[in-house]
Amino acid sequence: MKFPKSTNLVLLAACSGALFFSLPEQPSDSQVPTLPTQSIVSAKSTTKSQKITQTDITADQAIKVFQDEHPKSDVTALTLEKKQGKYSYEVEGLSNSEEHELKVSAQNKKVSDKGTETLDQVEQKGVKRQEEKLNTKDLLTVKQAVKKAQEKVKSGNVIEVSLDKELGITYWQVEFEQSDKEISVNINANNGKFLSKETSELDD
Repeated sequence: MKFPKSTNLVLLAACSGALFFSLPEQPSDSQVPTLPTQSIVSAKSTTKSQKITQTDITADQAIKVFQDEHPKSDVTALTLEKKQGKYSYEVEGLSNSEEHELKVSAQNKKVSDKGTETLDQVEQKGVKRQEEKLNTKDLLTVKQAVKKAQEKVKSGNVIEVSLDKELGITYWQVEFEQSDKEISVNINANNGKFLSKETSELDD
């Protein structure tokens, strides 16, 4: 999952190993570092319980299923969404020479849609793996990430929650849909800090 080029957000400077990010035009959050975001979506009131947070299988369990299938690989992306009436996790990962993906049922851990591809020669020997592997230690749960995101979005239905990495930070992206717009909120996946929010109008 990558960010759109239109996102107005850039790494400003790196000094003594510290990262500094530009800020979105949101005065109330002016002191919070941000990440680039992409738009995706969701519709109903976030004050009500979200079914996406009530799945039987947690993100940690889905990651464990992937690691059992591919013990020599690191997880590089994870997405929880509803398709054909059922929630499932799509997990991607890399070994030193291969890229793997699979789907894990959020109800019973059943694995489906498995696939493996050989990496290009320039991406092998762990180069791409080191760049993209997520920090999956002490992750916020999906429920915790959604709760944090709801502090920034007062209404809207969560339709997708994804785990990704940018600028060295592993983050949860929580996607909402309202009647006329899409809102995407990024939350640091390890400490729960708000990173950024993007809003876009829905097409007619």
